[in-house]
Amino acid sequence: MFFRRNRPAPPARIEPALVRPERSVMTMTDTDSREVARVRSGATTVFSPVKPLPGVVPKDAVVAMDSAYPADIAQYLNNAVADGTTFLGYARLAEMAQRVEYRHIVSTLADEATREWIEFRGKSGSSKADRISELEAEFVRLSVRDHFKTMAEFDGFYGIGQLFFDTGLGQLDKKLANPLLLTPETFQKGSLKALVAIEPIWTSPNEYNSSNPLRPDFYVPRKWWVQGATVHKDRLLRFVSREVPPILAPTYNFGGIALTQLAKPYVDNWVRTRQSVSDLINGCSIVNLKTEMQAVYQQAGIGGLINRIENFMKFRDNRGVFLTDKDKEELQILSANLAGLDKLQNQALEQVCVAAQEPLVKFSGISPSGLNASSEGEIRVWYDRVAAYQESFFRANLTKVMHACMLNIWGEIDPDISFNFVPLWQLDEAAKAAIAKTNADTRAVYVEIGAASNDEVRTALRSDEDGLFDGANLEGGGYEPLAEQEGRDPENGGVSLFGNPAAHTDNDGV
Repeated sequence: MFFRRNRPAPPARIEPALVRPERSVMTMTDTDSREVARVRSGATTVFSPVKPLPGVVPKDAVVAMDSAYPADIAQYLNNAVADGTTFLGYARLAEMAQRVEYRHIVSTLADEATREWIEFRGKSGSSKADRISELEAEFVRLSVRDHFKTMAEFDGFYGIGQLFFDTGLGQLDKKLANPLLLTPETFQKGSLKALVAIEPIWTSPNEYNSSNPLRPDFYVPRKWWVQGATVHKDRLLRFVSREVPPILAPTYNFGGIALTQLAKPYVDNWVRTRQSVSDLINGCSIVNLKTEMQAVYQQAGIGGLINRIENFMKFRDNRGVFLTDKDKEELQILSANLAGLDKLQNQALEQVCVAAQEPLVKFSGISPSGLNASSEGEIRVWYDRVAAYQESFFRANLTKVMHACMLNIWGEIDPDISFNFVPLWQLDEAAKAAIAKTNADTRAVYVEIGAASNDEVRTALRSDEDGLFDGANLEGGGYEPLAEQEGRDPENGGVSLFGNPAAHTDNDGV
């Protein structure tokens, strides 16, 4: 027989547990601490979709939005709020727009981007002067320039701006949900009534694709609710210059990050520094009275000492007098060192310009100080920044507005007409004249050596940036050089210097 030896049971397997390290918590202000407490009490509302105002979305509408929040959201709420990476909400952003620091960084960029505006140009070799005049008048009628300035301000204050094509449809017309294609078949002549700037607080996305990133409409709303009305995106142009990652798009109402939100930490530092400097200047000196406190108590008591101090403070100024005992008391003025406070305050102010990449002279009107200080280079860099902003923020939607205006006045899109943004950095009249003289001499040399003909030079003059010969008539041959015209009889086919042969002949034949 075989006997099985009793063996002890193996110990239970213990699975290894992954311990997540604690993250370092950033230092927060009292305002940030209150925000964290508010967020925690609301149970993961930081990264939830924006809740529109009553009336923006119909009551019976159901929106499919992401509702899964991180389980450990409470662990990084502190960092999120302290870093300013949570959407502040349109109400808070509207309040911030009332501060002069936020308004200056936004309005300066909007003003500069639309100050010189645009110029229409026709294709080389074609005369478009009449159509360009009509298109400019249409832009004036629709106040396109003012609306684009408003869009730049909305983008700075709220992170998004929207421009509506008003074609005469009612607010609840079902046709608003249909696309507005910029073609002669779908955009009738004379149908564009106005352009309307819409604040994002009155809009909310209706439909968007959040499941298939292979499609071009991934996290791009196809339709919007505007106070209960469903509006297609083709009728509501979207202006966003600072996009957020798609996973955060519902949090920001499918807009971008407001410039004021990015500048908030710098403005908070500036406000705190400004107040600290003001408090230090206001209390930069104190009066120190050296006296025998015990003797004063015995003679006048604590009440008498306090009355003495209060009377001194009440009448303290440059004309006041404080009486002290010659042998037992001494009066001193203790002053704080105020040297360097102006530099510290200016540096805090300059940091506000970091978020908007603006020079200090544009933001505050304060010129640089110091030896050989000049703002010319900073202004040139700033103009390059504005030019890049115009191309990335205005170009696409402004092209759609231009095509809509063409369809509205002509019933067709003219491909030979385009526009350019007028550069902010411009030469003075003397520099322009010098460049024009150099170009004229260069073209004369080309004609003289036979590298170009007169007609080719005239064609080039029509497309010159100065626009002096825009729309010139190219019919007929070019004018001959003056040297070849000398000695030729106007009556025999010669060319007169002043265009009228009979007006330049007299008895002497001159």
